[in-house]
Amino acid sequence: MAKYKIGVCCTFGAGSSMMLKMNLETLFQQMGIDASVEVFDISGLSGVELDAVYSSSALISQVESSMQGTDTIVIPVVNYFDAKGLEDLTNKHLLKKEGDEE
Repeated sequence: MAKYKIGVCCTFGAGSSMMLKMNLETLFQQMGIDASVEVFDISGLSGVELDAVYSSSALISQVESSMQGTDTIVIPVVNYFDAKGLEDLTNKHLLKKEGDEE
């Protein structure tokens, strides 16, 4: 099984990204995903090798610009506290499988 290097990004790399980091670490553990999760601010992303970056939908264009020219998957998050939503995003973008539609 692959070990993923995940970035979590917000404007300043503080409060909201720390909450998302903790929620993703819990989710990854529950899903059996081997991943390290690091927090970044927008300016700290350039030049960092990551498998994926989870960030607020409002910052996605800036994150995509920072990750341009890399294979990093940029994942837009609307609600940092929606465990099911985070799981669906992880399945769709990181694991590349579609969730069951109900």
